[in-house]
Amino acid sequence: MPLYRFMALDEQGGEQSGSLEAADPRMVAAVLRRRALRVVQIEDPAEMQADAEDQPRKLTVRSLMPIWLKDQVFFFQQMGLMLRSGLTVLQSLDTCRELARSPRLAAAIDRMIDRIRGGSGFSGAMQQEEKIFPVLAVWLIRSAEASGELDVVMDRVAKHLEHRADLKRHLITSLMYPTIVVIAAIGVCLFLMFSIIPKFSEFFAKTNRTLPPLTQSLVDVSSALITAGPYLLLGFVLFVIILIRFYRTKPGRLSLDRVFLFLPIVGTVITKASMVQLTWSLAMLLKSGLNLLASLRISAGVIANRVIQNAVENAAEAILNGRDLSSGLAQSPVIPKEVIRLSAVGERTGALDEVMKELAAYYDKELQAGIKRMSAAIEPILILLIGGMVGFVYAAFFQAIMSLAG
Repeated sequence: MPLYRFMALDEQGGEQSGSLEAADPRMVAAVLRRRALRVVQIEDPAEMQADAEDQPRKLTVRSLMPIWLKDQVFFFQQMGLMLRSGLTVLQSLDTCRELARSPRLAAAIDRMIDRIRGGSGFSGAMQQEEKIFPVLAVWLIRSAEASGELDVVMDRVAKHLEHRADLKRHLITSLMYPTIVVIAAIGVCLFLMFSIIPKFSEFFAKTNRTLPPLTQSLVDVSSALITAGPYLLLGFVLFVIILIRFYRTKPGRLSLDRVFLFLPIVGTVITKASMVQLTWSLAMLLKSGLNLLASLRISAGVIANRVIQNAVENAAEAILNGRDLSSGLAQSPVIPKEVIRLSAVGERTGALDEVMKELAAYYDKELQAGIKRMSAAIEPILILLIGGMVGFVYAAFFQAIMSLAG
């Protein structure tokens, strides 16, 4: 007999799912009714097999597109709204699948629905989609399944992801103008060196006049770039490839992340961004009922910089050995003193989650101010560099014209 999968509700409204061997769906429904269960869905194994066979043919370009952060935010917001409205997890997921704007996200929700109907929990089903959903969300949902605050946690995850999206948007907006200026300056330099200056040099060569030293140096630089240009380009490409491969190794990532931390202005921004991630994650996890050790280990995985990530992991090991959080964090010089001191206060008062929430708000404001300062510092540097380059070219051309006129 074929094996049918079912989803039903008990007398208290709880979800019951599993599989039964039966001759047809009506027999499955009769068995479930005898168990005092209300049938919600019965899946025909023949239709399931047909869907599985059709799945590869549904591969499209859109299904390969990345899942944007705003799509994840929308998913968690809708899940929280529907759970508060009284829908079950499966009903909420089914609706989110229909509303999903990303085909990859819709496919992931489909797989989660199948796992839950097969007996898996919501957090377990989501954990297997680790490439799509953050590990922080999985642990928050796991704790919410025990406490019954699933809708509240969904809103927390949505706010967390929305906050991350705002920070990225703010950083990209701040760096957009300097990036455009740099690209334009490089383009103008290349145009002058490879097009204008060689023609200018040919013109002066026909006059049999000696170029002024400044103009001659500009012509020499242009000639050198034209001759060695392909080799320089190849060397630059190889350098970038080697740097990327080195960064992907564990020692390389650690070394470069340490260098980034000690760069002027940039290092401060990275440290503050890491503290926002650490304190905000700890606040949410502790508020959801997780213990400090588990919260630290999960929060460490959220931090992008490996040096600070290792410092948090070492603090977790220190707690495992019987020490408190503040002394564990104090082992590393990359953790700001404010975090260490206020962590000690939070541990003494028993309000560590609230302290971390306040620290997250503080570092969030500091991070936004740091990004503005970084953007403001880049602009005058670019003006000096581009102005110096333009002034040098102008002086070289002016000298050449004056010598020709004389």
